[in-house]
Amino acid sequence: MSLSNLISQRITGVNPFNELPIDEAVWREAHGYHSSHSQLHLMAHHRPGVVFGLEVVASKAGVTVAPGVAVTDTGKTVVLDAPVSLNLSQAGQTYITIAFEETLDAASGISVGGGVKYSRLVEGRIVAASTTRPASPQIELARIDRSSAKAAPKDARNPFDPERDEINLLHRPIAFPHCYADGAMGELGVVPVDNPEAWKPNRAGLWNLIREGNGRGFHLDFVGPYRLLQKHGDESPIMLYAAGEEAFQPLSKEISGLGEYLNNGGFLFCESVGGNADFKECFLEIVKKLNSKMKPVPAGHPLFSSHHVFAGPPAGAEQKGELLIDESGSILFSSFNYGGAWQGVLDKVDGVESRERIRAAQEFGLNILAFAAYRRRRFQLDAMTGGSGKGAAPVQDEDGKD
Repeated sequence: MSLSNLISQRITGVNPFNELPIDEAVWREAHGYHSSHSQLHLMAHHRPGVVFGLEVVASKAGVTVAPGVAVTDTGKTVVLDAPVSLNLSQAGQTYITIAFEETLDAASGISVGGGVKYSRLVEGRIVAASTTRPASPQIELARIDRSSAKAAPKDARNPFDPERDEINLLHRPIAFPHCYADGAMGELGVVPVDNPEAWKPNRAGLWNLIREGNGRGFHLDFVGPYRLLQKHGDESPIMLYAAGEEAFQPLSKEISGLGEYLNNGGFLFCESVGGNADFKECFLEIVKKLNSKMKPVPAGHPLFSSHHVFAGPPAGAEQKGELLIDESGSILFSSFNYGGAWQGVLDKVDGVESRERIRAAQEFGLNILAFAAYRRRRFQLDAMTGGSGKGAAPVQDEDGKD
């Protein structure tokens, strides 16, 4: 249903008074008033499509659709609360879709005139695979051009040019506003040797970045120092941030906790303020204890296109610097001092150019957040498909039936 069609439909409600007779029609109109306004709001103030999640990834059973939220083109909110795996059994173009479904609650049956009527509706969803092109109110989540009925689906090597039997996400509608990340940002407390109180020189910048992200489709919380020696379960931050301008006290007991955090999809971003070599040396000691190695971020790396598009690392508070990433993509180091730029501190203030540097640093900061969030999400998706040994999603037939 288009917005123009929706606004052409008159919305009516009920004006209540004590003597008002209540029957089915009055009750339906009273509740329909709120539903109609909800639909109007979703259609007029938001773009239909995927709001968050609902990724489609290859799995042992075929494909798995991750939990998430979407809005249909009829203004209905669709929620998938658990992963669903679909068996695929047909060749040719196959569409993976989700649709809003409203059913009667079997537990609400009431005997009426020799029959049964149901007093409660239950909102749900239908996740399905079909060779028929999706039509309203279905939402296409992915499509796969299958070479045979037995061909195993694969994640696309190049998402912009998927081949046969690879999952094609190019036609997936994205809602506005879209949720690019959902989680918390924390700090890794590295204590300077000479001035222990100066362990968070860029905290204001980090908070500014979180504020900027929350206005641009990132759902972020600031949790402050992250206690590596405590058990956090699934509530760990998307990213830990640390910055310093001098050598810091070595991490010893905390190393195992940091390693566990990173192995569970976490991300660490460290920055040397003013290009301090002592801070970098201490940082590299941490990397060594984690049995990892750093290398320059190459051109074309996902960091440069995870949200905004960059040809290479932009300037931060420092115009020149280095950007390094470890082999697993879980640790990032910068001497550009982006955190300084996030709080307006630059090595050289030069009018309009300075403002552009701050803007570019903030945009690249959102790229780092998006990259970290994607890494965490990939860890979660692997768990859903059984890739991490935590168990896969229940399998359904192509029509969405268990």
